[in-house]
Amino acid sequence: MKSILNSKLALGFSLLVGLFFSCQKDPTTLGLDLQPDSDKINGISLDTSTVKAYFIKEDSLSTDERTYALLGSYNDPVFGYSNAAFMTQIRLSTSNVSFGTLPVADSIVLYLNYRSYYGDTNTTQTISVYEMDKDLFIDSSYYSKLNPSQYILNNTLLATKSYNPKPSGEPLAIKLDSSLANKFLTATSTNLSTNVEFLKYFKGLYVKADSTSSTGAIIYYDLLSISSKVTLYYSNQSGDSLKFDFPINSSCARVNLFRHNYSTVPSLNTSIGDSLSSDTLLYLQGMSGLMAKIKIPYLSTLKDSATIAIVKAELIIPVEDFYDVTMYKTPAKLLLVSYNSSGTYDFLLDYFLGSSYFGGTYNESDKTYRFNISRYAQQLVDQTRTDFGLALFVSDNRVSANRLILKGPKCVNNGMRLSITYLKP
Repeated sequence: MKSILNSKLALGFSLLVGLFFSCQKDPTTLGLDLQPDSDKINGISLDTSTVKAYFIKEDSLSTDERTYALLGSYNDPVFGYSNAAFMTQIRLSTSNVSFGTLPVADSIVLYLNYRSYYGDTNTTQTISVYEMDKDLFIDSSYYSKLNPSQYILNNTLLATKSYNPKPSGEPLAIKLDSSLANKFLTATSTNLSTNVEFLKYFKGLYVKADSTSSTGAIIYYDLLSISSKVTLYYSNQSGDSLKFDFPINSSCARVNLFRHNYSTVPSLNTSIGDSLSSDTLLYLQGMSGLMAKIKIPYLSTLKDSATIAIVKAELIIPVEDFYDVTMYKTPAKLLLVSYNSSGTYDFLLDYFLGSSYFGGTYNESDKTYRFNISRYAQQLVDQTRTDFGLALFVSDNRVSANRLILKGPKCVNNGMRLSITYLKP
């Protein structure tokens, strides 16, 4: 397994080196790409080094109460190691539960309904399930980098299962330790009277994927499906083959947890956060991984002493797709937002005009993402807003493992650029 991984990492490194030297800085073509003269009315020459960009590690994101739980472990030859786990409550399906006289457990099983995957599902994944010993609250915020160790009951391991993920119509079934079945069967009538009392008695489950030395994958599970649940199979004095469901539903507190290690790819790791040299190639990754910062610092110089009107300002972002797009699919959408004075994010005015206007969808024909930021550009030209910059993410990054490489503004071969059409008296 290790030799396979090492060869993949070596391949990834050599590809990155080739890409770097093919995208070296050409000072005559950086950044702002003007429309042809025939498309402009009273156009002027502009500074061509306008767009600046680099990539950084994303801050921890709030990941509570998402529809999909991400679970898995994988090694990426370009992006290094990533891991996804989750915590969730389960609930009573009815109130005032009774398991009858002299109940005896047959088995107890956690079912997780498949939704999708990202990566190599031929790699064996090992899943571990633990009982939690600390409350989750549905009205509280929880973040992707939360340390789960403080939530585990005496490191109580309920199950370990190795399997090859095969996303299909059949849920993943994980047989849990009989101690949990006995815990439910011996619960008091108060413990089983309401969900408020039950959640005091049983806090929930922590489900994690062990590290893999091979490629691996991140699997998406739909926790809100009726097929995602814990089922207790039992018998009592009155009958056999009985069962009781503990559903996972929208009333359950649940949290996605993500970890990344970029140190296994030194060429990537040393470029993170380097605002001076890392804008040849930009790396984006979901699961609270990597994002890009973008600035357009010289638009205010367009105005001079006359008023100009931006007809269209389109941020064009080409994709570098040398990697296996079958295994590592290009994200369908990216999200572009602006920074504000507090360092958090706001939607651009252009965003509120709808996705058909604003853009952000992957265009497979020319392998680009395009954003119409005309109103934002006009604000910068008119100096009616402070330029704190833009932030670029993989869309739905709280429930997506997608990653991609973009051609930055210093990439001579069709890099990131801003195309402007404007009017001036």
